[in-house]
Amino acid sequence: MKLIGLRFADDTTLIAASQEELVALLNVLEQHSAAYGLVINYNKTKAVQSLVYLGSLINNSGSCENEIRRRIQQARVAMTKLTKIWRDHNITKATKMSLVQSLVFSIFLYASETGTVKKADRAHIDAIEMWTRRRMLIIPYATHRTNVSILDELGNPKKLSSIVSMRMLTFLGHIHRSDNMEKLVVQGHASSVRRRGRSPTRWVDTTKQLLDTSIKSATELTTDGRTDGRMDGRMEGRTDRHLDES
Repeated sequence: MKLIGLRFADDTTLIAASQEELVALLNVLEQHSAAYGLVINYNKTKAVQSLVYLGSLINNSGSCENEIRRRIQQARVAMTKLTKIWRDHNITKATKMSLVQSLVFSIFLYASETGTVKKADRAHIDAIEMWTRRRMLIIPYATHRTNVSILDELGNPKKLSSIVSMRMLTFLGHIHRSDNMEKLVVQGHASSVRRRGRSPTRWVDTTKQLLDTSIKSATELTTDGRTDGRMDGRMEGRTDRHLDES
């Protein structure tokens, strides 16, 4: 199966590997649309290498690096706008942590369960988390505080990069507990010839690395519907171990 289009309301996105293929798809779309009295607005039609679809950046390389950086920047802006709150000594530390989670980290975590996260990406995620923690506590740059001491002061909250990994694995369980297109994509195998060079990191590659097992083994843990802590415990333990080793 090959995904050639995405549709949302009256917007249609065609996906092609070459200009010739894109033109062919556009002609097919135009013919079928005309049968229902629909016309393509060519003034609004354009060919792009990347686009924001349903709030997430999609590009022709399949990498999530730019999307992660984009989300980091959005979270940084949101954190900066709340500076008055972080400087207010009448607001408790616990309340500020809740605000960070709901108003800042939630922006970064949007759709994070569907992305791919490399080792370098995790480093960027850990960096924005500690920047956020320090800004929340109003720690001056001249103050030499280790990350460990800051996390200890906050009660060692769950690492942001670990939350991303857990969301990915939870989404994996959701996919395998139902029959849908996502499950077919995850379990399917491409028959095409791969281009020379190193393969790009896929979502499946990331989840297999986090679980330290095959997709088939992960399916056995999720399709039976018995997630009474067994799968969650296994995911959390391996996720934390993987992040520590990285």
